[in-house]
Amino acid sequence: MSWKADAAKMYFEGRTVNDIVDITGKSRQAVSGYLNTLPGYAKEKERRKLANKEKRRKYKRAKNRQYRIQMGVNRDTMKREHDIAAMILSHEKY
Repeated sequence: MSWKADAAKMYFEGRTVNDIVDITGKSRQAVSGYLNTLPGYAKEKERRKLANKEKRRKYKRAKNRQYRIQMGVNRDTMKREHDIAAMILSHEKY
C-alpha cells in the first residue's frame, strides 16, 4: 500500500494530520496537500470542526459552572448584582 492510501484511510478513521505525518514520515504539506484532493475531505473536515465546537462548548459550560460554585454565585447574588446595575444605569440616565 502506498503512503497516500494509508494517509486517506487513517484520516477517515479519525487520525489527525499530525499523527499521519508522524506515521508516514512525509511532510505536513505533502499529507495535507494530498488530503485536500480527496472527495470527502471537506465534509470530514467540517464534521470535525462542528464536533470540536460542540466539545469546546460543553467544556466551557462545565468550567463556568465550576467557577460559579467556587465563587458562591447563585440566583440571589445574580439578582442582587442585576438590581445594582439597573439602579446605576437608571441613575445615569435620569
